[in-house]
Amino acid sequence: MVTKFSALGDVVHTLPAVRVLKESYPDHRIVWVVKRGIDSLLKHVPFVDEIVAMDPGYRGFKQALSRVRLERAVMAFDFQGLIKSGLFTYLSRVPVRVGFHPRQARESLGGWFLNTKVKVDSSLHVVEQLVMIAAMGKKVSVPPFGLEVSSRDRERVQTFLKVLGIGGPYLVLLPGAGWSTKRWPVEDYSWLAREVFARFKVPSLVLWGPGEEELVAPLRGKGHVRVAPSTSVGEMMAVLERALVVVGGDTGPLHIAAALGRPTLGLYGPSYPWRNGPYGNDSIILEVSCARKGCYKRKCRKLCVASIPKEVVWDALRVMVKDELDLQGKG
Repeated sequence: MVTKFSALGDVVHTLPAVRVLKESYPDHRIVWVVKRGIDSLLKHVPFVDEIVAMDPGYRGFKQALSRVRLERAVMAFDFQGLIKSGLFTYLSRVPVRVGFHPRQARESLGGWFLNTKVKVDSSLHVVEQLVMIAAMGKKVSVPPFGLEVSSRDRERVQTFLKVLGIGGPYLVLLPGAGWSTKRWPVEDYSWLAREVFARFKVPSLVLWGPGEEELVAPLRGKGHVRVAPSTSVGEMMAVLERALVVVGGDTGPLHIAAALGRPTLGLYGPSYPWRNGPYGNDSIILEVSCARKGCYKRKCRKLCVASIPKEVVWDALRVMVKDELDLQGKG
């Protein structure tokens, strides 16, 4: 059994660790407990055998717990490191419960519900830390993320790209984020898209999620920007896997793009990119100059990511776009 309830990007970062589990215990089923809404991502992961979607509140917690008890799991891996996830793992009645040592867990009390506490190298990226937990403290190579895009989702995306007038290379912009401190200004994204189109004749496609329709509304109707329709997780993946470059803050779709092997330009402030950045070789990170960067605050009076100059982002992006166009023979 695996517990990693949320968020989307964190679940993505857990995929290699779960793949290590599947390769280490090929005869065992992988049952993953995850927050409802994020469970749709795991449907695109072939090495997850069963998904338990947890609804909010005590009732959702209890229902998920009742379901996993029926599985009679022999091992549980808590990759979340919270009191809630540790307690869930303990109450699941699984005999072997593995996770972060209390001193390294996000909430130390969560680690005390486990009976196999793993010390990891805290200087590593979180993907590598989670792989260490799956390998019981050993440093092993990180396997591919294993996300699979269906042909059906590719066909649907091809259809709406045609409607939007996109028939060639395109950029993906991600103005949304779960924390206000992780958002770069929408008007700066618009300026960036205009510069890309003027220089390379490459349009930009804006992806957005639940509750972000109003955020991206100012980008509609601009010739150099197309706003995608509401997409499923599978359709979002199909959009991202074809993108020339993906630009955004520390948000789930950025990590999915990196997991799919696409070049990403990450704009970081409240979170540390060395720990929580896009995992891959084709990522460039721009950080705020604030002395408090890496504070992990959801709200702040300071501008945070919004303070990254658009000219600095453009300088990095134009090199990335040119390199990708050259690789595709369209430069």
